[in-house]
Amino acid sequence: MADGDVLDDTEQTLGDGTRVRLFAVESSSYPGGVNYRFQYYDPETGAEFLRYDNSQVPTHAAGHHHRHVWVDGEESVTGIDFVDLESHLSRFKTELTDHERN
Repeated sequence: MADGDVLDDTEQTLGDGTRVRLFAVESSSYPGGVNYRFQYYDPETGAEFLRYDNSQVPTHAAGHHHRHVWVDGEESVTGIDFVDLESHLSRFKTELTDHERN
């Protein structure tokens, strides 16, 4: 793999109209070697429910890798561990499934 290689670029609309967008690209300038954004949102209202993303510099007082969650319109950002893209994506999908059940 090389910088700029797209590792994931998919979008899925769920039965209730909400959407899941997964994007990841190889990038040696990002911690872990990947620039990623996994997002669960409502395309009609613009409301976001869950997002995992990273940054080149620590942000949100949460480090390079962080998780955003919105409850009643209020955003909470926490740092999350990043081991590799596959396990990170699996964690997001598990949390997404749990979020959908609630």
